[in-house]
Amino acid sequence: MRCPVSTALFGFALYAASMSHATAATGAAFFEQDAFMACDNTGTCRIAAFGPLAPLMLGMLIERAAGPQTAVAVRIAMAEGAEDAPRSATVGGPQGALRLRAKGKDLGEIGRMESPGEDLALPDRYVPALIEALAAGNRVELVDGTGHAWPLSEHGAGPLLLKMDEVQGRLHTQGALVRNGAQPESTVPSAVPTPSLKAPPLLVETREDDGLLAERADLRQLLQPVADAKDACIRASSRRLRVERVDASHVLAVLSCATERYIVPAGTWLVRDRPPFSPTLVSGAALFPLPPHAVFVEEGVATGTDTCGRTRHWAWDGARLVMSAEFVGADCVGPSHRHWQLPTYLGRMD
Repeated sequence: MRCPVSTALFGFALYAASMSHATAATGAAFFEQDAFMACDNTGTCRIAAFGPLAPLMLGMLIERAAGPQTAVAVRIAMAEGAEDAPRSATVGGPQGALRLRAKGKDLGEIGRMESPGEDLALPDRYVPALIEALAAGNRVELVDGTGHAWPLSEHGAGPLLLKMDEVQGRLHTQGALVRNGAQPESTVPSAVPTPSLKAPPLLVETREDDGLLAERADLRQLLQPVADAKDACIRASSRRLRVERVDASHVLAVLSCATERYIVPAGTWLVRDRPPFSPTLVSGAALFPLPPHAVFVEEGVATGTDTCGRTRHWAWDGARLVMSAEFVGADCVGPSHRHWQLPTYLGRMD
């Protein structure tokens, strides 16, 4: 189901402060009708904008790094509509040479999409006209060699371009995308360096007795469901514990509460593989290994306070799990708008 979004711009910051192993706050995410934006911890901002709901929709990714005199890059793709898209006769993907049309004006040929799901970089010479059209709420279309046109929604991208200027400190500067002015580009804040993280080792293989560890009553008693899951766990018919090996002496203990109809994540802890287990809460969600290195992915779900949902990557540095990346986008503006997940936090592995 499409997430309800009013015509006003909503913004919210996504933080990992409640996670004991998080090393830094993430950036921010914003959504507006048929588009959403995420700015990461370095100050780079990205907007994902889509066409009206359809089996096949035009999608655009607009990206600009922080700092003075940075250029805007745009990528174009076709996004397949999900279950919330209206059903209609099947329309194939774009054929032949593609052209971009803005405000009814043909801007010229931009290239071809040779295969389904391919992203196409918009030539730099067309970016200013595209930005001008989006900022004004004018119609933008992708037209293929047969004359078939895929429109971009006129609702969402314009306000987010203004928000991008605001977040990056560009309002009233010469390089602002929407509300430019006489202030020099030198007044724009510089980009924040990407945090340096220790590269994780290779993932250790699961041991034969790890399954027995998940059955230990003394370990289960130490793992109390996180607050958001307590009510569900009280009603649940059973609790399940899954163990994932981290290194030679540590595992992840992933608790969930199950009924015949659903499974509720109830927390993930880093524990020693023998008493004393010394559990440390990593996340209220479930984590899964992401081989071949000791990296674990946390797939969040949309909630009342986190409408977009988020996906986090946690890397093992030999002593603790450190958040190495965070993305939003799975549910920002509905299930048909998932072509891109945008980072709100990125670390650099040394």
